[in-house]
Amino acid sequence: MKLITYAGGTILTGDDVAEALLDYVTAHSQGEESIAVEIQVLEPDGSTRTHTLVLGPATELNVADVAEDSLAGEIALFPLPVFPPSHILAVKEPSAETEAEAEEHAADFNRAVEEIDQGSDGLFDR
Repeated sequence: MKLITYAGGTILTGDDVAEALLDYVTAHSQGEESIAVEIQVLEPDGSTRTHTLVLGPATELNVADVAEDSLAGEIALFPLPVFPPSHILAVKEPSAETEAEAEEHAADFNRAVEEIDQGSDGLFDR
């Protein structure tokens, strides 16, 4: 079991849940968005209840081990949270231009620049 200090309060949950939260917060610390995630928490009366945590780039978690006798079925009591998918920026595909086409375009560009430098861009030669 892990005791998590979060936003000034403490919650008690399973080891795997705490590890998943730490992994998510660490991996997304450079992001700009906050997300809400539901986790199961052990209440003082021994029952479990769902809590919703808001995790963002500035989230700070303090996680500590808690000595427990033996909490059989911890995984069943504290299922792993479901995190929303990460937003990944689309990467532009590289140009399908062949080397020959690239050389031809470069030559066209160089000719156009040369014509401009010489003052004969063809617009005023009529």
